[in-house]
Amino acid sequence: MKTTIQNFELITRKNCNIRSRQWWVKYLKKLKGLLTKHLPKSKILLAKNSTLTLLITNNTEIQKLNYKHRKVNKPTDVLSFHLNKREQIENNYLGDIVISYEQAKKQASEKYFPIESELLMLLIHAYLHLLGYNHKLKKDAKQMFALQNKLLLELTFLSR
Repeated sequence: MKTTIQNFELITRKNCNIRSRQWWVKYLKKLKGLLTKHLPKSKILLAKNSTLTLLITNNTEIQKLNYKHRKVNKPTDVLSFHLNKREQIENNYLGDIVISYEQAKKQASEKYFPIESELLMLLIHAYLHLLGYNHKLKKDAKQMFALQNKLLLELTFLSR
């Protein structure tokens, strides 16, 4: 099922919903607000004015995407696909986020976390990748995960 919301396109596969489509919309909007609060000025405009597509799917589909784009033949929790920065600005489009609901549910269970928390963490993680953050180098990982944790805490706190 496909839903287009201002600045977001949300696609959910059968049996991959958490609560409702409104749940995703609510958190996408809140996250966008928090990003503009916490990002450096150089990234705020990109986050504020750009759209993205979010696909909530299963392990079978994400495994196919993971193999096609990363040559890793196993399911993963989240993938993000972004344009280069110039194309992002020209098209006002950040890119695509793909989350495996099945994998998120498994990971949440293993960590004794609510599924909602795991899904929010994956959403934030992928959104930061679309904005140019990465965790290849130790210093970059430290910066990205600090911001990710800050956003997750605030997003979780705002939802109460």
